[in-house]
Amino acid sequence: MHLINEALARAQHTERLDVAERERQAHRVVATRRLQRRAARAARRARRLANAAVVMDTRS
Repeated sequence: MHLINEALARAQHTERLDVAERERQAHRVVATRRLQRRAARAARRARRLANAAVVMDTRS
């Protein structure tokens, strides 16, 4: 009986580790997407500012 309980505990522990790893991976994916969106916004803003600077320079 002790071996059955030990095997069950080991299996439950392994399952909890697997769940925790999947949750960590999901959080990493969400964080990566958030950073990608932030970088894309910054790139768009930089392009707009560069275009505005060119327009201002050509007016002078």
